[in-house]
Amino acid sequence: MRGVCLTLVFALSVSARCVRKNQLEQAETPAKKPVEVVETKPLASTVQKQSVQNGNGVFGNTTSAATPSRGQGSSGTESGQSSTSDGSSTSNTATADSSAGSGGTPTTPKPSGKGSGNCGNLKGVCFNGGMQASMYDLITTATDWITFQRDIPGGGASPRTQQDHHPMMPFATDVPSAVELVNGPNPPEWLLTFNEPDYSYVGPGFSTPVMSPQEAAEKIKPLLAKPGSGTKFVAPGPANPTSNWLPDFFAACNCQDFFSAYNIHSYQANSKDVINTINTFRSKYSDKPIWITEVAPSDGGCGLGLEKVSQFMKEIFKFAKDSGFVDRVFWNSGNQVTHEDKNVCESWLIDSSGKPGPLLEVFENIDCT
Repeated sequence: MRGVCLTLVFALSVSARCVRKNQLEQAETPAKKPVEVVETKPLASTVQKQSVQNGNGVFGNTTSAATPSRGQGSSGTESGQSSTSDGSSTSNTATADSSAGSGGTPTTPKPSGKGSGNCGNLKGVCFNGGMQASMYDLITTATDWITFQRDIPGGGASPRTQQDHHPMMPFATDVPSAVELVNGPNPPEWLLTFNEPDYSYVGPGFSTPVMSPQEAAEKIKPLLAKPGSGTKFVAPGPANPTSNWLPDFFAACNCQDFFSAYNIHSYQANSKDVINTINTFRSKYSDKPIWITEVAPSDGGCGLGLEKVSQFMKEIFKFAKDSGFVDRVFWNSGNQVTHEDKNVCESWLIDSSGKPGPLLEVFENIDCT
């Protein structure tokens, strides 16, 4: 359920990590039925999942804390047990028709006028736990960012940081707060929905919730019933984008037209494999633009080096620009993730102390050609 993903972290909430399992995306044939068994994988730090332990979703706490780093804002269950469908935490596609906010089908991609040089609106960033709002201001060519909560963590945010942020409804427990948000006085332009509901991340004292497609279809009903009038919605992003989770979800909820953009995550060692995965996904879902909300090179370790990571970045953004159907790319990660996360250990732009890393200059100079 993988741009500038600024991690919206809430007190005692999700620790950072847009972690993805490489093997999930290396299948070139249509994947199997989504895994309903909780898979264990080391994730973020212990603060990551306490919001769910306290009965709160991401929206339940707006103070600064660490958010999950896997492209997944995560909330945990007690004592490291894997949670059920009740666990939860909650972008502006230039290509999506603005009239699609409450379920319309968008037209072909079109620019929104925001843009960064040749890249238009493509250059986004995904932030993880430990980020500060001021970090986004260091990334001057980014046009959007996401994190795994509704609100912006890390202290006061500049007008640009506030404007460019897209909130998320990662888990089922965040649905009530999401409904309140989109029906409130200041609804967001975009809201991302369930983040990697097919995969569980387990760490000290927490685990992220897993939902079957049928459970997710049931849990999202309040949002389908009250979507507001000013917000467009990004479809759930499974960890395995080519599995049956998403088609089964759409079949169960009868809500595919509710969404104005699709969502994909991909972590693989070379850009060719990532592009193949995206094209396979596109062959099934060609009626709406795609947001790549998590992407980074990962070889299962941390041995690619700056040159290969830089080349990967350039090729992904060029592909997105040339594709005609990718509307946003959120590079993961905007900030350095200090816990063990092999997917983003070489892809961060700002180090843990808030200083620019060597890859930031590469990102700033990306022109999508």
